[in-house]
Amino acid sequence: MSTDTSSAPKAFTIAAHAAIVALGLAFLSFGVHSWFGADLPVASPLRRTLVGSMLVIYLARTLVTQYVMLTRAYPWSEALAVVPWVAAIQVTLIWFGGTTEAPVDWVVWAGVALYVVGSWLNTWSELQRRRFKRAPEHRGRLYTGGLFRRTMHPNYLGDTVLFLGFAMAAGGWWPLLVPALMAVTFVYVHIPRLDAYLEDRYGDDFRAYAVRTKRFIPGVW
Repeated sequence: MSTDTSSAPKAFTIAAHAAIVALGLAFLSFGVHSWFGADLPVASPLRRTLVGSMLVIYLARTLVTQYVMLTRAYPWSEALAVVPWVAAIQVTLIWFGGTTEAPVDWVVWAGVALYVVGSWLNTWSELQRRRFKRAPEHRGRLYTGGLFRRTMHPNYLGDTVLFLGFAMAAGGWWPLLVPALMAVTFVYVHIPRLDAYLEDRYGDDFRAYAVRTKRFIPGVW
């Protein structure tokens, strides 16, 4: 599939994501009571500001991922699977981020720190791999340096840590299902599927890499 055929699915993904963020920012700014009535609890301005900022930052990172990092084909089937998943996650976090009355405490700030760490893990690992792959002498070689030396899938780990932090900042217990489900999906679906592809492509190089490197969490698994 040519990259030209990815243009429309990418544009759809970004447009849908931007629409969710715009609605989320409106809800966090004035929509809790305006849209749902005065009986609904409203989070503190600081919590709503933090959650809104996380929404915007994630949208910016998605733009970079789609138009800078993602060089492979991006078909409609993938776009139509990604958008509902992202929408469900963000609506959940927006709702709790706008309606959790608990004060902004150390849990929220720990969440902010995890969000930053997770964003760095994901973005920096992708940048390291992109830099390696762009060098002509590395064509067809498996990248195992940088953060990939510590875990085979630092980008997946980064997303999990990022959304754990996002959930902690939003408040409540229900948002914690987001990173939990994400981790389960990575461990039982995405990682096995990607590892099978990488083993088929790189053979013994990948098998040797898999023996010496943890798949998801450094030092654990």
